[in-house]
Amino acid sequence: MKKKILYAILSSIFLLPLAAADKPVWPQPPETARIAYDKSITKAEDLEIEKGFFAKIWDFFAGSGDTVLVKPFGIHVDDGKIYVTDTGLSTLFIFDTLNNSQFTIQGFKSEKFASPIDVATDKKGNIYVTDSINRAVYIFNKRGIALRKIGSKSGLKRPTGIAVDKEREVLYVSDTLSSEIKRFSLKDKNMLPPLGSKGSGGGELNRPTFITLDEEGRLYVCDSMNFRIKVFGKDGKYSRAFGSLGNTIGNFSSPRGIAVDRDGNIYVTDTLFNAVQIFDPKGNLLLVFGSEGSGPGEFYGPEDIAISKDGKAYVTDSYNMRVEVFDILNYNNE
Repeated sequence: MKKKILYAILSSIFLLPLAAADKPVWPQPPETARIAYDKSITKAEDLEIEKGFFAKIWDFFAGSGDTVLVKPFGIHVDDGKIYVTDTGLSTLFIFDTLNNSQFTIQGFKSEKFASPIDVATDKKGNIYVTDSINRAVYIFNKRGIALRKIGSKSGLKRPTGIAVDKEREVLYVSDTLSSEIKRFSLKDKNMLPPLGSKGSGGGELNRPTFITLDEEGRLYVCDSMNFRIKVFGKDGKYSRAFGSLGNTIGNFSSPRGIAVDRDGNIYVTDTLFNAVQIFDPKGNLLLVFGSEGSGPGEFYGPEDIAISKDGKAYVTDSYNMRVEVFDILNYNNE
């Protein structure tokens, strides 16, 4: 009951979009809108990706329908492609908006995904997928052909979040169970010293989940059970942190996904708030968008978030079985 009252108060003051608007915006007038709801994605057709002629003929005779998202979890956008892990289907979806196509990956032929959590790509377009149950990172080329696997022999206990520094060719993997960020050189395939260790101090972590990199190579970690965001420099040294446990906006209740825009603003999903909070580079709250529900701009268990170069924020709305897309207004005009 207390939780429902809290959501009602937050929604009425901060989160609810205009009921009469075709596309909800945040904040509400008379303030200038900064975020606008765009659309929801449940299948390829929502992105105007149409099946080819022969695929439609096969569907007609085979009786197969459109594959829709069941439990979208991790998300990554790069070079016109939207990558979504689905823990319900144990599948990675790749929506290619530039080439009007879609394909899926379900693991290696010899070893299928058990729980694909997050996804990233390198400068060659190779695809990296973490699997928390198989304790592995699976690597594919851009066409989905299996290349190699980083397994438990590398010390992975429960890999979740993942990010690739394309310039330095370093792979970062959030190992939730060991409370470390594992690092791997993509040049020589060797392990590098991990970041963090179990604890609540400055450079310490407690069950980290999703991670992301900014344009300068700084690493941002959602330090979930310490209820804060931790930042490490491109040299791997601890830089700063912000956030604390709380049941009001500006604090965290269950922080999960994280993304950074070109201005250094930090976007954090909170699965219990059912909202996305935006902070400036110093950790000051700027804006909150979203609320609990199943309508446009509402969430039920938001997990990960990614921001594209054209200023769109993609949020995996896990229990609503969709990805919601938002426009960061005037992103390329300011």
